[in-house]
Amino acid sequence: MRNKKNKGFTLVELMIVVAIIGIIAAIAIPSISKYVKRSRTAEAVGYLNKQWAGSVTYYMTDFSAPGTGTVLPRQFPGPAGAWEISGHSDCCEMPGERCPGNSPVWVSDPVWAALKFSIADAHAYLPGYSGSGQGSTAEFTAYARGNLNCDAKISQFLRQGGISSNGDVTGAMQPVVVNELE
Repeated sequence: MRNKKNKGFTLVELMIVVAIIGIIAAIAIPSISKYVKRSRTAEAVGYLNKQWAGSVTYYMTDFSAPGTGTVLPRQFPGPAGAWEISGHSDCCEMPGERCPGNSPVWVSDPVWAALKFSIADAHAYLPGYSGSGQGSTAEFTAYARGNLNCDAKISQFLRQGGISSNGDVTGAMQPVVVNELE
């Protein structure tokens, strides 16, 4: 008599494996979704850092009045940079739910040009900027707002800067964040 060896898996074994995979997926998918959203917020923080660097450079540069050579008081660019897409609070209404890169506003608007700020690639966050005051009263706010899942909630990131008592540009190292993951 020959021993017949069973090869393969039984239906019960397969059902157990499928159930385990289902449980793992139910636990993992929300976590993965959260990590993906959080990684996308790095775009906004990058814009704030770029605006901060441009602000510091602009403030520390000496400018003179045309024709007179008189050095002007130090200040940040302002009063405000024009929105990249006017009439829109976020990029959701744009093709692919992202704002296109290389907007002409980066070159035509004097605030963005002074900051040497531009975005070459499609993006989900709209950067904004405002500056006011001169010398020791100068201050600025760099911000970015976006809507990652195109619902009614907007994510907002902002970073403010001013002048310390010894004349250095100072401000919070971490941005203020409202509705980071919506």
